[in-house]
Amino acid sequence: MPTSMLMVPSPRPRSRRPSSSLLLFAKLCLGTLPTTNSFSTQPIAPIGPIHTLILTRHGDSLWNGKSPGSRETFTGWTDIPLSSIGEREAIRTGQLLTEYTSGINIDALFTSALGRARMTAHYCWWSYYERLEQKYRLMKQYQYYNAPMDRSSRNNGRKHDDWVPRQFIIDHRLNERHYGSLQGLVKADAELGLHGHSPSDVVQWRRSWHAVPPLLQDNDPRRLEELRLYGNICGGEENVPRGESLAMVAKERIRPFLEERLTPLLESAYLQSRPSREDPLLADPSASLIEEGGTALIVAHANSLRALIGVICNVEHDPAALRKLESMKIPTATPLVLRYRKSAETGIYYPVDCALQGEAKADLPVYPLNSVQLQTLRQSKLEEKLEVGDGIDVPSSIPAGVA
Repeated sequence: MPTSMLMVPSPRPRSRRPSSSLLLFAKLCLGTLPTTNSFSTQPIAPIGPIHTLILTRHGDSLWNGKSPGSRETFTGWTDIPLSSIGEREAIRTGQLLTEYTSGINIDALFTSALGRARMTAHYCWWSYYERLEQKYRLMKQYQYYNAPMDRSSRNNGRKHDDWVPRQFIIDHRLNERHYGSLQGLVKADAELGLHGHSPSDVVQWRRSWHAVPPLLQDNDPRRLEELRLYGNICGGEENVPRGESLAMVAKERIRPFLEERLTPLLESAYLQSRPSREDPLLADPSASLIEEGGTALIVAHANSLRALIGVICNVEHDPAALRKLESMKIPTATPLVLRYRKSAETGIYYPVDCALQGEAKADLPVYPLNSVQLQTLRQSKLEEKLEVGDGIDVPSSIPAGVA
């Protein structure tokens, strides 16, 4: 036992909040609760709960190059459907979710307005639901033939209502980055300069955070078709891009989505799932230091997911993380896990590393879902907090320019 645990604590000032045991004794003996002036009403932790994002790129499309006879093509906002390979990938993603998110309720499913992402979300959740229903039937059959002595335990496990996300949301801000006039060009041909572009410029347009591809002209047939399809969805034709860098996607679409839609929904799910804050005997404010927030499944695109990771990880203020993000390649239909917290005072996002105790910490804490058992991870973080005691898990160093 640490020596600090053996030291006799100094007397506490009368103005400090009484312990939970003292409040319980007062309630039981006197039949009343202490007045609200007897403890501080200020939040102990300025940083909110840990939210979990399961990020999934759509399955293989006809322009991703996996199907026989197809070649990898700049797609952007071109609405290309899934291939048969992509449909199977999406179904497999749902099975992975069933396997690796046991005991975790998904509060919302977000996807983009493009068909390949929406169909991936459909196949994924259909497969997830079917696999959970199969597990539920097997569990009930086992319980019927192996009835426990305590019959009240027969209903343990996930409720049927928890199988589906509480919200299914389509948001155009999760659309792929707009590749401008590159859309429809085969990537390998463009990198060879066959379409009049410098090979080095094409590489920069694909990987760089700041590089902007050539813009679509107003009279381009591709531009006119996009205005017809997405003008109303985006709230006006002026909001339909003609070409974007990753930085533009992050600033103009992903950050507003994160602040206006995603984080508020996860905060709401967190508040609804935790005990009442009015009774200090039911909800000790210090419990917020170890509580988990909401969980969302996001089915989107490689570059919109990279932009989301970049915003949460503050890559614009961390050159090493930015270089790693620019070189990151997200495979189709491969779930990734990103966990984060938000400062209630400054609004800054802090990524939370998914590595368990004793494991190496990553500069960019994004992990494949099949390498992270979320239930085990949450239990490990809980034990770690209980060992540490007071304090919160705030990054030891904040990138320059963020604070």
